[in-house]
Amino acid sequence: MRMQKEEKIVVVLLLMALGSLAVANWAFGTEGTEESAVKAEDGSQISLEGLILEMKPTKTGGHLVIKLDSTSMPIFVPRDSGAEDVQSRVNIGDRIRVRGAATEFAGKEELKVGRGTDVELI
Repeated sequence: MRMQKEEKIVVVLLLMALGSLAVANWAFGTEGTEESAVKAEDGSQISLEGLILEMKPTKTGGHLVIKLDSTSMPIFVPRDSGAEDVQSRVNIGDRIRVRGAATEFAGKEELKVGRGTDVELI
């Protein structure tokens, strides 16, 4: 039984669509990259993941600063956003995913966490 001309066209179109999806997934996928940063449409919200290299409270204010292996951008967790909770849940060497706003402090970009639940173990 031979395929009709219309059926052949449908098969070719389906293969083209599947190929386009595969290329898009390969080109825009973040899995397996050292630094996974996803910007929201407004350009300010990002998500980072990596291993915790350093975690230290600030000298004043009770805030927390975290450094990951996957990025040079420090992660700032304010006291009123759950710094104490985050410090009790995660440790150096843990793999975490952090969501927050890209802000600038002392001329350098940092990720400011809005809630303690935005820092999650993976």
